Amino acid sequence: MIITELKSELYDRVKALLEDLNYVGFSNFDIKYDRRDGKYKFFEINTRQGRSNFYVTGSGINIARLLVEEYIFDRPQEFITPKEERLWLTVPKGVAKKYIFEEANVNKLFSLLQKKKYVNPIFLKGDNGLNRMLRMWKNHFMQYKNFKRYYG
Repeated sequence: MIITELKSELYDRVKALLEDLNYVGFSNFDIKYDRRDGKYKFFEINTRQGRSNFYVTGSGINIARLLVEEYIFDRPQEFITPKEERLWLTVPKGVAKKYIFEEANVNKLFSLLQKKKYVNPIFLKGDNGLNRMLRMWKNHFMQYKNFKRYYG
């Protein structure tokens, strides 16, 4: 589960770092909040689209469109950030509801689900052949068993 949060102070730090490095292109950062000291910790920068990068599209920023604008239509793109919170899930909603424990995250989870501000890239329109869908549903619902076994 990833929640795209609106944290302008983090975005400003990221932008300053990338500008200081004269970096051009895509990147994503692995950032965690440390409640022990109330600070965000930067773990890594990936100078590519990450495997789970669809959360960016789910937050309203279409990376494919940015690439087309920049490299096909020669329209340079500016640094952009999400404009609203979104939830990215690859497990069933029931698994997320059961295994998210921190109250603030539970509240955000339920709020974003209720507002239908979430995306699950496993089940996208246009990618729903019968064999694939059967495999995806099987794998999807196996998450209940897997989480019970490993986090039970």
